[in-house]
Amino acid sequence: MRYRLFRALFVVSLFGEMFLLTSQRLRYMGNREVGIVIILLGAAMGIFAILSSFDTINSPERSQNSSWENRLLQIVALCGIALSAFHFNREISVVPIDEHISDILPTIQVMNHRLLSGQYPYDLIQSFGYDLSPTYLPLMWMPFLPATLLHFDERWMAFIIWAVATLAMIRRIHIQAMDTEAKWLITALPFFLFILIEESTDSTYANTVELMIAGFYMLFALQLVKIKSYLTAPAKTHGPMLAFFIVLCLLSRYSFLLWLPLCFIIVWIENRKLALYVSAWVLGLVTLLFVLPFLIKDPMIYFNGLKHYSKAALGVWSEPGDKGVLHDGLGVAGIFRDDLGWEMADRLAALQRCQFIASLAVTAICCWVWWKKRFQLQNLPLFLLGSLQLYFAIFYGFIQVPYTYLMVMPVFFSIVVLLPFYKKA
Repeated sequence: MRYRLFRALFVVSLFGEMFLLTSQRLRYMGNREVGIVIILLGAAMGIFAILSSFDTINSPERSQNSSWENRLLQIVALCGIALSAFHFNREISVVPIDEHISDILPTIQVMNHRLLSGQYPYDLIQSFGYDLSPTYLPLMWMPFLPATLLHFDERWMAFIIWAVATLAMIRRIHIQAMDTEAKWLITALPFFLFILIEESTDSTYANTVELMIAGFYMLFALQLVKIKSYLTAPAKTHGPMLAFFIVLCLLSRYSFLLWLPLCFIIVWIENRKLALYVSAWVLGLVTLLFVLPFLIKDPMIYFNGLKHYSKAALGVWSEPGDKGVLHDGLGVAGIFRDDLGWEMADRLAALQRCQFIASLAVTAICCWVWWKKRFQLQNLPLFLLGSLQLYFAIFYGFIQVPYTYLMVMPVFFSIVVLLPFYKKA
């Protein structure tokens, strides 16, 4: 009974978060309240998943879907991809890639052109009318190389990666023991969310590459869904695969960095050989993709990136008035900016410290809970995904500049958490 209740509350919280992040934001409460509620909804989803991972559900066995039901679900998935592509194309066709609108995609274009012409991608960019030091990690810009080589719009690469991850998730639910209602929910939800974001936000897909990041984290989440197969399979063959999906996230937007120690500790306790293989492969891939080709030439790339983000954030924080991204109903950055009576740089530093400490604290608490109750754990994938869900709620809730596009990844990630929730033992 508790399991079903927690699952229902997770779904309700997910829909609440989806609507608050899009068209319903700020209609019923002030921006501060909305930002706090979104954090609480994300944290609640993580807590519901963690609590459920120590419980079991005893549901009667149901027959497998008939062939026509499976085909109908496949048709829905294909229609969803087609409809999403239509909405995506509609947005990018009217929003050009222009550094005066957003420098994200223009920076990626410059870095890929430099790589193909044998230049150092991380040299200062001076063609935008201002000096910009590239800070993106390799898998933030290198996946767009095919678009540069074949001369098509780079934004389609982000869509393709998201579509691959979404179809991989849908395929996963079709091969799991899952109720028909759950299959319909999880099949339709990513397309509903995709269209809701396109309809309700301002050029989120056209000016950013966050769809690609969402795809990477969805693919990583799917590996956590089947973590038991990794723990029981030969480490030599499965370690590189798990490491590959970790690196996809680590070398693009490394938001989960402070959560990774929890994952490592659990894998280490369960299968030390796998933990060693994964660690070695992660280290090797990071060295191959980042250290040897780029970091050796300029060891300060990473630290310059952190300085760049802090400088850019301080510029946003220093803008007068109570309008703009800090007061758009996401996160608590606006509260720190307006309510602390210090110098602006000190207010920003206080938020950064709180984000770091709170993120570490959440990871430590989840690790302690797992260690104390590990012998009662019934659903390891749900625990791992729930702990990461809780971590994301805190990490993104305290982010220094809470742009709407940054929230795309966590909400798509939440959909994947539904898989172990509905999977039958």
